[in-house]
Amino acid sequence: MIDNLKMAIFFVEKKCGKKELKREDFIRILSFESRWLEPSMVDKFLELCTRIHLLEKNNDVYVSQFSTKGMEIPIDFFLSPEDILNFQETKETKDIFLNIVEFLQEKTGKGKNEIVSEINKIKAKMKYITIETAALIYANDLDVDVSQFIKEIENSIISKK
Repeated sequence: MIDNLKMAIFFVEKKCGKKELKREDFIRILSFESRWLEPSMVDKFLELCTRIHLLEKNNDVYVSQFSTKGMEIPIDFFLSPEDILNFQETKETKDIFLNIVEFLQEKTGKGKNEIVSEINKIKAKMKYITIETAALIYANDLDVDVSQFIKEIENSIISKK
C-alpha cells in the first residue's frame, strides 16, 4: 500500500521533472493528466502522505522524504481512490513513529529527512513489518537504545488486530 503512495509521488516528480512540487502539480498530474483521482481526493492523498512522512510540506512546496534511487514506474501502475481511503494509519501510530524519529534525531544528531529515508528503505526491504518496527531496526543498527518504545509499539500492533 505504502509502495503505491511512494510510486505516485515519484510519478509526479518524473512528470514535472523536479523534486519540489506544489499542490497544483499533484492535481494536474493525478487528476487531469492521469485521471486517477478527483482534485478533492488529491488533497486527501497529500494530507495522508504528509501525515505518514512520505512528503514534507514547507510553505506551499512538497518534498519527498524517501529515496527514489532505483525506482521505476511499472507500465501498468495506477493509483486508485481506494489506495488512499483504505490506508489505515491511526494517530496513535503516528505519534509513536514521530517520537522515535525525534528521539533518534536527538541521540544521533542526524536530520529528520535522513532518518525517515533510512527507515523507509528498511520498510521497503521488509514489506511485512510496520513503519515503527522499521524505525526500531534502524535504531538498533545505529546502536541507539529504544527499548522504551517497544511495549508501546507492541500494544499498538495488538490493538489493530
